[in-house]
Amino acid sequence: MLKAFTQHPETVGETYFEHLGSAWGFAFTMAVGALACLLHGLFPFAFQSSGSRRIRELHERMVTHRTAPKAPARLPAWAPGLALALVLTGVATWIATAMHAPVAPFALVAGFLIAAPLAGRLDLAPGLKVAERPLLRAGIALLGLRIVLGDIAHLGVTTLLLVLGCVALTLGVGSAIGRLFGLPRGFSMLSASATAICGASAAMAVASVLPKGPEAERQTGYVVAVVATLSTLAMLAYPAIAHLAGLPPEAAAIFLGASIHDVAQVAGAGYSVSPAVGDMAVTVKLVRVSLLALVVAAVAFSFASSARGEGKSLGRAALLPGFVIAFFALAGLRSTGVVPAGVLPAATFASNLLIGAGVVAVGAKTSIAGLKSMGWRPLAALACQTALLCGLAFGAAQLTIPPL
Repeated sequence: MLKAFTQHPETVGETYFEHLGSAWGFAFTMAVGALACLLHGLFPFAFQSSGSRRIRELHERMVTHRTAPKAPARLPAWAPGLALALVLTGVATWIATAMHAPVAPFALVAGFLIAAPLAGRLDLAPGLKVAERPLLRAGIALLGLRIVLGDIAHLGVTTLLLVLGCVALTLGVGSAIGRLFGLPRGFSMLSASATAICGASAAMAVASVLPKGPEAERQTGYVVAVVATLSTLAMLAYPAIAHLAGLPPEAAAIFLGASIHDVAQVAGAGYSVSPAVGDMAVTVKLVRVSLLALVVAAVAFSFASSARGEGKSLGRAALLPGFVIAFFALAGLRSTGVVPAGVLPAATFASNLLIGAGVVAVGAKTSIAGLKSMGWRPLAALACQTALLCGLAFGAAQLTIPPL
């Protein structure tokens, strides 16, 4: 009985389900062609070649394609590089979870210690390019699900304005600091954005809309490495600063949330003080994260305006990238409460995995020698930008302390 279903498909080199798909594909094409011919008969000026074109397509598929020997199945060119990026990100995520640290620095190290040497022997470039562009952008868009506008509103107008002021001044003054150190405009904006918003995630997001090139990739790897190191030091040092300064819990939460780069490290610093400080510090930090899409859009618009001034034409995607729109859309959905709570841990994990894969791809193009060759100026600029944000956040925290 079963042979009756498989005998004919085998004669044309197909399984039952492959033959089913082919037959139904022919049926759909013929139905569309028949409809076109019927309409052409009624309206001779319309569909003049639709029927004959579908007959040629059917002949090509039936005679030429199905009788030609099938090429052996091969993996897509992007599969090896993408698989390596995801595996290394998984390992980096496991290590980061065990150490209660962000994924990005471990992913970057895995990139230039493992992926980079393998890329010299294997053709990993197509897959790493997929990880560095569409997957990274999808991960950044998923960050929008962390934003709950209601929780942010509960911080109060004063706190929100102070945090927004810290971010705005860090972006503006931080970019100027980079230029004072003689750094390119793109690097200055990249480092200031990473410092002001959310560390490695912001660096990768902003880098995705900057002009591409080997130098830009090296700068991105440098910023990710340095900002992760500075953020780790801040996680260890800033709670002690808050304690020595005698900051009350609310002010300490504002200081930690407004100054430390990465969400995970804000949580580590805040919960080391108390659960209440940790909760509020993470919420303050999410105010900064909520500005990520705006900053990326502003950077994209800035460089698009420069390109237009040079006579280059740019589309909408260069002015407002799709992942920025997706970020806002997901943040809006989360704020309406329609996103089930059970989805959020999976979305956070997926976001970290996708961004981590992008960091691995950047690390694969980065070398320690290349980072060293950048000299002391980028490190000094990032250190000054971090110190600037620390000072601004500490001042903002002081302003929230009620007078005696």
